[in-house]
Amino acid sequence: MTYKKVVAFGDSFTRGDELTDSKLPSHVNPFTHSKFTWPALVANNCPYECYAIGGVGNTWISWQVTNMLRKLQNCLVIVNWTWFERFDYVDINNKSWATTHPRITNDVNHFFYKHIDSDVWNLFRNLQMIHSTICLLEQNKIDFLMTCLDPMLHKKAVYPETSSRQRRGGNGYLDAESWQNSHRDAAVELQKQVNHYIVNFYGYTFLEWTKHKNFQLGPNGHPLEKAHVEAAKYINMATTEGKNYGY
Repeated sequence: MTYKKVVAFGDSFTRGDELTDSKLPSHVNPFTHSKFTWPALVANNCPYECYAIGGVGNTWISWQVTNMLRKLQNCLVIVNWTWFERFDYVDINNKSWATTHPRITNDVNHFFYKHIDSDVWNLFRNLQMIHSTICLLEQNKIDFLMTCLDPMLHKKAVYPETSSRQRRGGNGYLDAESWQNSHRDAAVELQKQVNHYIVNFYGYTFLEWTKHKNFQLGPNGHPLEKAHVEAAKYINMATTEGKNYGY
């Protein structure tokens, strides 16, 4: 199928921070991006647009896809989900989106990560957003590719083996806290619905795969050109030949 354009959504890894042509975004162009990222390389000669913002979470990414839905007809949409620990919200005082981030120290972030943040909630709410975005794109007959930077997406939420359950207190769940254990079933169901839509790199996330292959990272931890070139080759292989775990 010929697409009128390829449109990508994500965070700084999708924007292409630390690549040779990367520029800091401005108020004039907040969606400045590199032409050397793997989504841009996958687009090849097809017109390419990128609506990635560094440091955002998956609520913002899902919102941006939804906000642009009517403009995505006959496009290939690439959604690169970010880490689940980030939490987006609307700052009513500044009338803009804001994101909690573990590396940022302020009163909001300190309160959030001390009193609200938890693995089971992060897993469930992010899977909900990913699932709803998949449904939205499918219902509107929009082709898409998805990856995810957070390895939590693919981690097994339960251990089927009796010995593993016994070693973990008899309940079979990864998390040691009994309350979170009892609430993980909902996330397991969503994992079953979501995981086969997400392209991984031989079982790794893009960042994990970059490190595994010993490709160079920038000083701030972003994969550089070689990783993106090889990732584009892999994505093309995985999607056109169906070699990514049979999907």
